[in-house]
Amino acid sequence: MKTVIQHSVLKGFQAAFSVLIIMIPISFFMTMLMYTGWLTPITGVLAPLMSVYDIPAEASMALIVGALLNIYACIAVMASMPLDMWSINIIAVMMLICHNLPIETAVQAQTGAPPAAMALFRIIAALATGLVLTFILPESLKMQPWVHASGLDPASNLSWRHILCVWTHDSLLLTLKVTLIILAITIFIDLMRHFNVLETLSALFKPFTFINALPTKATFMWMTGLFFGIAYGSGVLISEAKAGHLDRDTLLRLNISLGISHSLIEDTLLFVAIGASLLGVLIPRMIAAALCVWLFVALKALRNASS
Repeated sequence: MKTVIQHSVLKGFQAAFSVLIIMIPISFFMTMLMYTGWLTPITGVLAPLMSVYDIPAEASMALIVGALLNIYACIAVMASMPLDMWSINIIAVMMLICHNLPIETAVQAQTGAPPAAMALFRIIAALATGLVLTFILPESLKMQPWVHASGLDPASNLSWRHILCVWTHDSLLLTLKVTLIILAITIFIDLMRHFNVLETLSALFKPFTFINALPTKATFMWMTGLFFGIAYGSGVLISEAKAGHLDRDTLLRLNISLGISHSLIEDTLLFVAIGASLLGVLIPRMIAAALCVWLFVALKALRNASS
């Protein structure tokens, strides 16, 4: 068991490095891009799109920042806007699907998923799911103001020194968090494999993997992504892909599923904490993820049948 743990620690550090070497530079670049104000002109261009969802044009900035950075940045931008609960719930679902795209698609690429196609897929999935919600959500939500708006301007006159200090502090905490989580998950998975526990776990969750069109061998990796997200879960996926435990088709299915329904607990609760509906942001993602993987399987079967 000592040998297994030593091997897992080395593999975990390698996986963490593969994630962090992507996350840190992109995070810095996107943070600078946001605070220079270069993203602001885009909000006017996206006004027609926002009208389709009956969301204020300025809300597009929250979507852009969230897609380029993360959910925290999205919520920070939203805090300066007088939004209603209709807008909050739709933005929440769309952002839970396609946030942090530069980093997460780059990480997914390390597992064999084509980054450009994966980013485009998540954007389309977010837009489509949000559109479906416009037909489902009650109109009364438009009359309910968001009580968490603070009136703070996320593009306030902060000095570059202060911005760099905050980014460095957050990046150090992120590095520690990513490393510890990936190490813990990697060791846990290898120990479970060593004691043949994965077979039992796969049998217990087999109905859930079938619903999501995933093979049984992908159960633990799928659950890892569901609970810990793409940045953390894909770190483990990278090591698993390099170890040859998962084939390319399984990795593609996992990336499609996790691209929509990753980090169901932490990310979901962030929006629930500011007033979004728990079931309203959770269920649409789970259904969309399952449908997209089944669609991928069906399209692949049709292509194979015609060739």
